[in-house]
Amino acid sequence: MLALVGRPNVGKSSLFNRLTRTRAALVDDTPGLTRDRKYGAGNWGGGRSFRVVDTGGFEVDPAQPLLAQMREQAELAIQEADQILFVLDARTGPLADDLELAQRLRRCGKPVICVVNKADGNVGASGVVEFHQLGLQPLVATAAIHGDGVDELLRLVFARWSVEEAPEEVLSEEEQPPDDVVRVAIVGCPNAGKSTLVNRLLGEERLVTSDLPGTTRDTVDAPLTDAKGQRYVLVDTAGLRRKARVALRIEKYAAIAALKAMEQAKTAVLVLDAVRGISEQDQRVAGHALEAGCGLVFAVNKWDAVRRGREAEKAFQRELGLAFPRFDHAPVLFMSGRSGHGVDRLLPAVRMVWEAGQKRISTGILNRWLAEVVEANPHPRRSGRAVRIRFVSQVRSSPPLVVFFVNRPEAVEESYRRYLENRLREKFGFQGVPLRLDFRGGGENPFADRQSGSNN
Repeated sequence: MLALVGRPNVGKSSLFNRLTRTRAALVDDTPGLTRDRKYGAGNWGGGRSFRVVDTGGFEVDPAQPLLAQMREQAELAIQEADQILFVLDARTGPLADDLELAQRLRRCGKPVICVVNKADGNVGASGVVEFHQLGLQPLVATAAIHGDGVDELLRLVFARWSVEEAPEEVLSEEEQPPDDVVRVAIVGCPNAGKSTLVNRLLGEERLVTSDLPGTTRDTVDAPLTDAKGQRYVLVDTAGLRRKARVALRIEKYAAIAALKAMEQAKTAVLVLDAVRGISEQDQRVAGHALEAGCGLVFAVNKWDAVRRGREAEKAFQRELGLAFPRFDHAPVLFMSGRSGHGVDRLLPAVRMVWEAGQKRISTGILNRWLAEVVEANPHPRRSGRAVRIRFVSQVRSSPPLVVFFVNRPEAVEESYRRYLENRLREKFGFQGVPLRLDFRGGGENPFADRQSGSNN
C-alpha cells in the first residue's frame, strides 16, 4: 500500500489519478478538495500491481475541527501504508509545514520517497535541489498532470520491495471476476448525515464529518463485509444541491460524480433529513435514480431528533408516498446515524432491493401470470377495437425490462400500464426497483420456436 501525503494543493490527487490510470479523484486548484481517504489500484511494468490511498492536505497545526479530521485521516493512511509518497510542490519550494511533516515521517518507521511534483517547465531539476534540506531520500521529480517522472517513481517503489514483501497482484477493474458484491451509493442533500451513517455502518471514523453542508466533496468507496459474509461497497457521495446554488466548479464536479455513482451502483440509499423534512431536491435525486434505473432505499435519518413513535412514522410515510409516487414500493427505514438507532436494518434492505434488481422471471411463468391478470381485468376497447396482449418476456435485469407484445401498442392506456406494473410487483416483488415496461407490436409469439416444448 502506498500512501500519498503532503500539504494541500501539491498535486496528490493528480498523482493518484496518474498512478491508478483513472480520473477517480477530483482535481482542482482549490486547496483542501480531498478530505477523506480514497483508495485505488495500479499496475506497472507488466503485472506488478499495487494499492494506493489519496489523502487530504496535511495541516501540521489545524485550527478548525474539519482540518483536524482531515489530518487524522492522513495519519491513519500512514499507519496502514507500506511506503509513503511524500508529495511536495517544486514551484513553492520547501515550506515550514513541509519541514514539520518531514520530521513526523522520519519517526513513522515507514520507507519514504519524496515526490517533488510540478517540476515541469522552467522549474525542472532546479526546483528539486532545495528539497534535499528535508533530509529524506530518495527524491524524484514528477509532473503528475503530464505523467513525467512517474515511471521513475514506480521503479523506486518496487526497488524497495523485495519479492517476499511485494504486494499481492491486484486485478484491474476490467479483469475483476464477477461476484456478488453489492455496490450501493449513499445519496441525498447536503448535511443529511450521509458520511455519519457510513461511519456507523463501518464501525469506524472512515469519513470526515461536520455539521457544515458540503463536507464531502468527492465520492469515496468504503468496502464492508457483514456478519453473514455478504460484501458491500458503500459509495459516499457529495450532497446534491439545486442547480441555482451550485456556484463552485468543484461542486459541479462532485454532483456529476454523485450521479455517476448511482448509475454504476444500481442500488442507492437516499438519506432524508427528518428534521428538515422532504425537500424538492430530495425528489430530484429520486428522479435521477429512476432515470438511471437505480433501486432505492429511503433512510430517514436524524429520527432521534424529532417526535418518534409508530404514528409519527405512519405520518412521514404518507408524506413520502405523496412526494415519491413512483417509489411507493421502496423500503422506508427510520434511523439515526449518530446514535445507531435502526441502522442495523439498512444493509438487509439494500440487499433485498439489489436482489430484486437482479431477478429474472422465466417466460413461461410470466405468460401464465399474464393470462391471469388479463382475464381478471382485460384492457378496454379503444375506438371500438380490442387491445390484445399476446405475449410477455423479461429481456433484461438491473433494471428489469419486461416486454409486452401487443396487437395495438400505441393504444395501451397509461392506467393499464400501471395496473400491469402493480400486478408484477405484487406477484414477483421488485421492491424499490424501477420496473421498465415496453409495449411492442406483434400478434404472434416471437419466441414460439424457442419456447416450443418448454415448461418454463
